[in-house]
Amino acid sequence: MDDTQLFSRQAENRRLFADTVDALGEDHAGDATLCEGWDVRTLTGHLLQPMLVPSWRFLLTAARQRSMARACDVFAARLGDRPLAETTAELRRLADTPSKPWYIGPSGPFVDTCIHLRDLAEPQGLDVTVPLEHWHAALEIIVSPRGRESFVPDKGLLEGLRWETTDTDWSHGEGGTVTGSAEALAMVMSGRPAYLDRLSGDGVTAVRERLGA
Repeated sequence: MDDTQLFSRQAENRRLFADTVDALGEDHAGDATLCEGWDVRTLTGHLLQPMLVPSWRFLLTAARQRSMARACDVFAARLGDRPLAETTAELRRLADTPSKPWYIGPSGPFVDTCIHLRDLAEPQGLDVTVPLEHWHAALEIIVSPRGRESFVPDKGLLEGLRWETTDTDWSHGEGGTVTGSAEALAMVMSGRPAYLDRLSGDGVTAVRERLGA
C-alpha cells in the first residue's frame, strides 16, 4: 500500500473516530478506554497529535520526559483539554492532513486510527470498527520490523507462534496457532488483553502469559 492510500485511510478513520465520539457526547468524556490511563477526552486529543505535533517537537518532549510513552501522555492531555465537540471538530478539519512521522511514516498514524477506534468503542459496547481491509493492512504493518518497535509492547509476544486470521487470507510466523479475526489479532498484538477471549488455538496460553493476563 503506497503513501497516498495510507493518507486516504488515515482521513477516513479519523472521521469515523470523530463521529463515534460525537455520538457518545460530553457525558462520556471521562469514561475509560482500553488505553491505560486515558479516558475518552485524552484519547481523542491523542488522535490530533500527528497533525499538530511535528516530529522534532515530539522527540524533544520525549527526551525531556525520558520516555516516548510519557511524551504521548503529555500531548494527549494537552490537545484534549477542552470540550469534546471542539476536539472532534478539529479532528474533522484536519482529517485530510497527511501524517508521516519520522520513524514509521504514514503507516503509524494509520494503524493508530484502527486500534484507537476500538480502544474507544470496545468499553462502550459499540461494534463500530474500520473496514476489514484496513485491519488486514494493519496486521502487515504491525509485524514489520518498525511496526513491532512501534506497536508491540512485549518484544517476544509474536515469537514462536503462527498467527492466523479467520476473516482474511493472512498468517504470520510458525509455531503454536493463534486464530481470530483480523481485528482481534491486531488488538492483541498491540497489547490489548480485552481481546484475548476472542482468540483460539494452542498458542493462546503463551500469549496470555506474555501479556500477563
